[in-house]
Amino acid sequence: MKTKKNWTEPEMMLPECACSFCGFAEDETLEIHAARDVLVILRDKMTALELVNAIHALSEIASGLTVDLAKACGTCNNCGDEGPELCKGINECDETCASLHGCDDGPVGWVANCSLCHDLLDESQNIHIPDYILEAAGIPKGTKLEAYADGGSGEITVVEAERQSGITDVPSSILTILAQSGVCLAELDELIMQEAIVYGS
Repeated sequence: MKTKKNWTEPEMMLPECACSFCGFAEDETLEIHAARDVLVILRDKMTALELVNAIHALSEIASGLTVDLAKACGTCNNCGDEGPELCKGINECDETCASLHGCDDGPVGWVANCSLCHDLLDESQNIHIPDYILEAAGIPKGTKLEAYADGGSGEITVVEAERQSGITDVPSSILTILAQSGVCLAELDELIMQEAIVYGS
């Protein structure tokens, strides 16, 4: 997160109606907070109540965006497993069913028991290659990798992953919230790799 105070450059134009709604004065100095994919504008000086209002507004925005993401991903259903061990589902699950299938927490339990969601969060699944080998291969440090075995040759080939974005780019704090809400992490990974539009029209 980058912050710039005393933003007075004339090219920084804001809608008058929006400034009026926020209560910003025409000659007021504002503070810019910039991070990847977001820009937040605040007063550079605030009273306790003004700060509370700012925190409340940002919290509501974050909550709304989280709900949008959760809706796009859907609820974990053990990756569509139709086996007999699978719980009946959120609309049919009763106390006995939940106890038998280890999903007493509903969708939260499904995420915990879903092998694919579990593998996505398992850091041991990641491929780690020493930097000097990457450099020799002309692969930039930090590049996502994938590996495959060539039959019974005993050789494993590691190459740059076709898609460089995935669930590993999601902060752990966000993943925890989604997992505890029963959101399908496998679908989230797929949406990220596909660069699908999940917000707005």
